[in-house]
Amino acid sequence: MRFNADTLLIAVVSDLHCGGTTALCPPQVSLDDGGHYTHSKAQRWLWDGWHRYWESVEKQRDKLKADLIVVCNGDAVDGNHHGTTQILSGNPTAQAAVLNEVLRAPLALEPTALLFVRGTEAHVGPSAAFEERVAVGLKKDGRPVITDVESGTASWWKWVAEFQNVKLDFAHHGKIGIRPWTKMTAVNSAAYEIWSEAHMQGERHPDLAVRSHMHRYADTYNAYPTRLIQTGAWQLATAYVHKIAPNTLADIGAITIAIRDGKFEVEPFFLKPKPPAVWRP
Repeated sequence: MRFNADTLLIAVVSDLHCGGTTALCPPQVSLDDGGHYTHSKAQRWLWDGWHRYWESVEKQRDKLKADLIVVCNGDAVDGNHHGTTQILSGNPTAQAAVLNEVLRAPLALEPTALLFVRGTEAHVGPSAAFEERVAVGLKKDGRPVITDVESGTASWWKWVAEFQNVKLDFAHHGKIGIRPWTKMTAVNSAAYEIWSEAHMQGERHPDLAVRSHMHRYADTYNAYPTRLIQTGAWQLATAYVHKIAPNTLADIGAITIAIRDGKFEVEPFFLKPKPPAVWRP
């Protein structure tokens, strides 16, 4: 793969949880025994929003005349976890079929490179084996997957990269407070930790770090030399969320990072779910 443009655009999505009944899903999925799963009204809203996001990425790439990297920052599928009933099938093949359809939109843009960060083992298997299989499969199909230079794997636990002297740090697991008054405390402490650990190791700190997993968006901006962004997700509330944070709404969306002339700009993309309907007699 070759990067020839003066501008680099990085489209970052995470926590797709394909196969979950509250997550991204195409209109219909074929099941193993001849039946079909049809997506819900909420999933149709996610599906439409997903395509709007990639339309916006295409417009931004063309406007900037940029090279494009697509980053999937972990938890591409939901898996068969914690005894959940909120999956369309426990069969990995069915969940893979969902992901195949979901990836059609970004792959249609023919990105300069693809990058897969490994997510949570409960969702994507031991050592994130599912995400590794997906990345390996795409690479065999001739897609420009960035491989781990040290291990040779097609997916990464942590991706540290530098473009035009802008240092980036990607990993799946992040931190965020559940309550409104603690939300940024955890994010700011994580930003400080990333910055300080880099210097204690004698390395230059990342200019921008990206974390996911929490399904809530947060941005430390210039609070510390390392700016940290917690990405949103593409899954609405599950039974677990209704237990631990019943008053919250998921932050649905993604981010794009534009790097040019040694500087970077981050543009978030949000879809706002409606709060629960109010019952009136």
